Amino acid sequence: MKLSYIAIRVLDLDKSLKFYTEDLGLKVVEKREPIPGEQVIILIDEDTKQRLNLMHYSEDCRLYTPWKPDGVELDHILFEVEDAKKTFKEFVEKGAPVAMELMERDTDDGHFAMGFVKDPNGIWVGFRSLSNNKKDSSR
Repeated sequence: MKLSYIAIRVLDLDKSLKFYTEDLGLKVVEKREPIPGEQVIILIDEDTKQRLNLMHYSEDCRLYTPWKPDGVELDHILFEVEDAKKTFKEFVEKGAPVAMELMERDTDDGHFAMGFVKDPNGIWVGFRSLSNNKKDSSR
């Protein structure tokens, strides 16, 4: 068994598409409307081949349910990045709300960093890195 994709329900399809493509670098694979009122945009991370589907339902769609603004339907999405501190800072500077402040610590394996922002739907998006070297005092 292998994971095929993750699908998230989005409130504003345009804002979500911008966040996941322009800000996170995922690529659009396909756009479709399988049933009336349903819009699906399939995204892929070209490096890992992981897929993410953005799902939007209009009020007249049979799958529509009222929006829950807290983003708790999906706990979080985590991206492995080269430098979590740098990536986290870049997203905050672009206006992404902080969900959980950056955590950093030295481990036996190197320097660990992880922090979370919220996407336009309130879903937590995390950035995690583990460098081979311990954090130096000049940082």
